[in-house]
Amino acid sequence: MTTSPPTVAILGGGIAGLSAAWYLRKSGASPKVFEASDRFGGKIVTRELAGCLVEGGPDSLLTEKPWGLDLCRELGLEENLLPSNDNQRSFSILHRHALHPFPAGCKLFIPQKVTPILTTRLLSAGGKARMLMEPFLRHRAPEGDESLADFTRRHFGQQALDRLAGPLLGGIYGGDPEDMSMAATFPRLQSLEQKHGSLVKGMASMMRAAKARQRAGSAPSLFTSLTGGMQMLPDALVSQLEERLTANHRVTSLEKTQDRWRVDGQAFDHVVLALPARQAAPLIGQVDPETGRLLQEQTGSSSATLSLVFHRSEMRTLPKGFGFMAAHPLSSPLVGCTWTGNKFSGREAEDTFVCRLFLGGSHAAGMIESGEEDRLLSEGLKALRAICPDIPDTPAAHWVQRWPNGNPGYRLGHLDWVAKLEARANMLGNLHYCGSSYLGVSVSDCVKQARDLAASLGNVPEDSQG
Repeated sequence: MTTSPPTVAILGGGIAGLSAAWYLRKSGASPKVFEASDRFGGKIVTRELAGCLVEGGPDSLLTEKPWGLDLCRELGLEENLLPSNDNQRSFSILHRHALHPFPAGCKLFIPQKVTPILTTRLLSAGGKARMLMEPFLRHRAPEGDESLADFTRRHFGQQALDRLAGPLLGGIYGGDPEDMSMAATFPRLQSLEQKHGSLVKGMASMMRAAKARQRAGSAPSLFTSLTGGMQMLPDALVSQLEERLTANHRVTSLEKTQDRWRVDGQAFDHVVLALPARQAAPLIGQVDPETGRLLQEQTGSSSATLSLVFHRSEMRTLPKGFGFMAAHPLSSPLVGCTWTGNKFSGREAEDTFVCRLFLGGSHAAGMIESGEEDRLLSEGLKALRAICPDIPDTPAAHWVQRWPNGNPGYRLGHLDWVAKLEARANMLGNLHYCGSSYLGVSVSDCVKQARDLAASLGNVPEDSQG
């Protein structure tokens, strides 16, 4: 007797939903993706601007998280993988209206060399001394979850938080370090503390292993993109899954019978919520109000990317390195900046210089949420020119991509919140979560969640390809 493959409704056609459909189909299931808009890929969006290639969302995959790269290879995109220009890899911290080179020899914000800390102008004498004392102090982790801010202060002090860890790590999540869960965002640093006591000592051990890989010729670049932009990834998934995708369909009705789910009247064995938590809340709330209430608890912050194209001939000097991040507290809407052509080759047309500003924080939230794109342009450009006066006052072209409430908040207790959601899902039966709201915000994190989901339902072979 043949068994029909399980049918799976996937709500949301971002990278999480598309990846879930890909791996579920490979595992023998029959997925169908419902996407409310007319395009798939969510925050992954690439555009040509004045002959240049610019990104509205993520511009790369973090190479040390392999799941996104694995998916690219499965989709036949290996020849399109584009490593970052690591010979130009450096960045700065914007502090008191000036750019300061990030101290050399740091891994993340953890110092591995004394001299760069002693000579940086980014820290005061007291701040330098506090950082360098870290290996000689006892660090007692509190019971339960801890914020990024408290964790950093315990090890390195307030200045390291404001001028190093906050901009670097807080910027990844677009959240407030005072309420960011270490357990949910950077558990590897907690593991280093548990194993070595000191983060400096723990990171030294990790770097020795990394140097051994480098000597063996196996150390990859820090970031990897795609030659045609990041949108090549969702586009490749769409081309493989076309018959499984339904665009312009905003699901309005979700029901649960004894053994099946009904999505706008269509019956399925399983439902995957690949939507942001607060978007999923009213739908699942029709079935289980408590789950809807839990999903509504997740907070979010707003951000925008502002891509700017300039003529090189109008610039006296060109910025070096990958870009910069702003120290805390923010004094303008400018959170950070990437010098796009320095980071990746093939992004700029002839005689152009491209940069991408990250706008956010309290100074930008209102403009982002109300759609004031002209103000975002003028305020962002003003803040950039205040520190880089050689930037022309008028770009040749620009593009504002807003993400209102688009950054999920990984607040203290986030993993407990996820566990409660999973407990309710198990009670309802055949309900699953996948996406940046839950277990990681990066593209690779979302791909990993999709792989794990498919493996739990259909035992995806570890070596499966294509």
